[in-house]
Amino acid sequence: MSAAHTILHVAHGYFPEGAGGVESYLRELLTAQRARGRDARLLTGSIVPWPEPGVERLEADGVPIYRVHRDDLFFDHFAKLWHPGIGRLFTALLEEVRPDVVHVHQWIRLTCNLVELCERHGVPAIVTLHDLYTSCPRCFRVRRDDTACSLPLSVASCLDCVPRFGWESEPEVRTSIELFAEQYRAELEMARAVVTSSAATADLIAATTGFARASIDLVPLGYARRFPGGAPPPAPLPDDGEPFRFGYWGNLTVRKGAQVLLEAFRALCASGLPRPAELHLFGRVDTPELEARLRALAAGLPVVFHGRYEYADLAAARLHVAVFPMVCFETHGFVLDEAFELGLPAVVTDIGAIPVRAGRAAVRVPPRDPAALEAALRALLERPALREELRREVSPPGVSPIEHAERLDAVYARARLRGPTGAEPLSDARRAELLLRQRESAQARLYPREGPR
Repeated sequence: MSAAHTILHVAHGYFPEGAGGVESYLRELLTAQRARGRDARLLTGSIVPWPEPGVERLEADGVPIYRVHRDDLFFDHFAKLWHPGIGRLFTALLEEVRPDVVHVHQWIRLTCNLVELCERHGVPAIVTLHDLYTSCPRCFRVRRDDTACSLPLSVASCLDCVPRFGWESEPEVRTSIELFAEQYRAELEMARAVVTSSAATADLIAATTGFARASIDLVPLGYARRFPGGAPPPAPLPDDGEPFRFGYWGNLTVRKGAQVLLEAFRALCASGLPRPAELHLFGRVDTPELEARLRALAAGLPVVFHGRYEYADLAAARLHVAVFPMVCFETHGFVLDEAFELGLPAVVTDIGAIPVRAGRAAVRVPPRDPAALEAALRALLERPALREELRREVSPPGVSPIEHAERLDAVYARARLRGPTGAEPLSDARRAELLLRQRESAQARLYPREGPR
C-alpha cells in the first residue's frame, strides 16, 4: 500500500501563538511533506477560549491550518481534558478532510480521545511522543519541589503532586488520576503506531504507564540547519586575556536549570576564575519572579542576558562551550543539535535523552547539583585541551526534515496496513461521572451553606 497522501497533523499549538520545539518541528515537517507531494494539514489547539467551541481556518506557508478554540477556562488542567464539543468538531473535520492518516502530536487544548475518534471513523492514527505528557498529569515529570520524577503513573504516586484548584474532594482527585492514566494508555493502545525519537523516552513511558515498550518505534526527528550558508567555524581557544565563553540558549526556566547554572557560575567566580570567563544566556525568562532571582545571582558577574535571540546571534557570540543544565527529563533537545551544528561540545546533566545523544562530546553532571556543575566549568577553564577533546567527538546534526518525512511515510504505510488494534476505549459514562463530581465540588464552594437562592 502506498504512503498516505492526505495527512492531518494534530497538535496543541502553532505559530504565532506558540513557538516551542514541537511547533518548530511541525513547521519543518509540514514543509517537507508538502515538498514530497503530500497534502499535509494541521489541526491545532489555541490558548484563546471562545464563547462556544469553534474552528478558525487559516493558512501559513501554504499549509491549511484549523485552529480549534475551546469554550472553557483552565483547559490545560489534567482533569478537564475531555471535551465532547471539541470531539464533534474534530469528527466533522475528519469527514470533511477525509485524511488517509491522522498524526497526533499532543492532546492538550483539544480533547483526550482523539485516537478513539479516529478509530470510530475508520481513520488510522499514529502518535509521536514528543514529551512525557501521557505519563504525567503535571506534563513534565517534575514534582512540586522541582525534582524529576520516575514513579509509575498512579493514584499512589500522584495524589500529593497533581495540580489542584483547592476545593476538590479526595474521591474526585483519585478518579481524575485514574481516568488520566487509563485514558492515555487506551489512546496509545488504539494507535496504529507509536513513535518517539529516543530510547530513553520510550523506556520511561513504558516503565511508568505499562504501555508495552516493544510497541514504541524509534524514529529520529528531522533537523533543519539553522545557519544559512553554513555555521561559522568554532571559536578558537582564547588567549591574550580573551574570555572563555560559556553559552546557554532556549527558554530560561526552573526545569531547564537556569538557576542552577547561575548558582554554579557565581560559585566559580567567587572561588577565583582560572582564566577570564563569561556566561551568555539567550532566551526569554519564564516568569518575572525567576528573572529577578537570576539577575540577583548574576549581579557583579561577567554574565550577559541577551533576551530573545535569532540564530545569527548565537553564531555571532563565538561561544566555546554550550551548557544545558536541565533538572528534568528532556525527551530530545534541539538545542543540542544547534550546538553541534556550531561545532560546540557541551556540559549537560545526566538525565533524559540529551546526555545519551551527546555521547562523548559532553561532560555530564548530576541534575540540581551546582557544585558538580561548577567543577565541570572549572575543569574546562583549567584544561583548555579538554574542550578540544570533546569537540572532536561532536557529531553532525541528525537527519534532514526530508529524510524524516520519508521515514514517516513508511510508518504511515504500516499503520494503514495494520488495521484496528482491538484496544477498548473508555466509556463516556465514566468521563461524565467525573464531570458530575467536578460540578458538585464547584457548587459546594460557591454555596457552602444555604445553597442557591
